[in-house]
Amino acid sequence: MCRKRDGDAEVRLTRGYVRICLALPSTDGAKTVSLARCGPYDVRLLEFESERPDNPPQLWLELYSHETQRTIDSYRCCDLEADVQTTEELIAHAEQLNAGLHETSRDGECSADDFETRKTLTGYLKKRQ
Repeated sequence: MCRKRDGDAEVRLTRGYVRICLALPSTDGAKTVSLARCGPYDVRLLEFESERPDNPPQLWLELYSHETQRTIDSYRCCDLEADVQTTEELIAHAEQLNAGLHETSRDGECSADDFETRKTLTGYLKKRQ
């Protein structure tokens, strides 16, 4: 569970900014750090190299599914206050998705039916955005 207290998103994001400076880039030059994990869902901070050396790198927030290995939602960082709010929203979204997993699962294990339910839920949430 990734329960949070008031102000927790700001602390997570600030720590993420520091950790991303220390992170090693992947083969494509991007850096990634996790801000919160809710079951198979991860709220991450990503840094992408700028195509022009005189421009600063781009920072993005992302809600990522480790099950599907796909991004569910993302947001380009531009303002600390807005970034904190987006972090809170992505964590809440991850908690909702994870809660949906546990509601359909009877013993903590996921059946094939549970995966279909999750696909439907994820598709529904994408359409609402």
